[in-house]
Amino acid sequence: MRSIRKSTMLAASIAAGLLTILPGGVANAAPVSESYPECELFFDAPRVINGKVGFTGGAKCPPTSSANVTWLMVWLTPHHDAPYKEWVGEKRGAAKTHTAGSTVPCVSGKYQGSVFASLYGDKGVDHITVDTTATITC
Repeated sequence: MRSIRKSTMLAASIAAGLLTILPGGVANAAPVSESYPECELFFDAPRVINGKVGFTGGAKCPPTSSANVTWLMVWLTPHHDAPYKEWVGEKRGAAKTHTAGSTVPCVSGKYQGSVFASLYGDKGVDHITVDTTATITC
């Protein structure tokens, strides 16, 4: 898991520059796939529910695209000395849209939510990722 994360950090920093925030606390990534620019990553802003910080993200390709989302991983990481490890959500299998979520116990501080997806279609495999950060008060 950590090796996947390290290998996507460069792509994440590029993708973060393409990020736009939409009204209502929902964020959406601009197309970041070189092979399948019609596909995109999306996520909800991290939030606190019942004493836990939750993060939901996904990837989607339009029905007209040759690409499918074949693997999706989301994770939520605290940027402080919280007494727990990062948590991930994962979906596998070819589909036009996948969503997943992760939760961690709430400790006030900064969190990073990340979405990583593998796309597969007539142009081969492409990997896309995007990150967001949020300050959470419990």
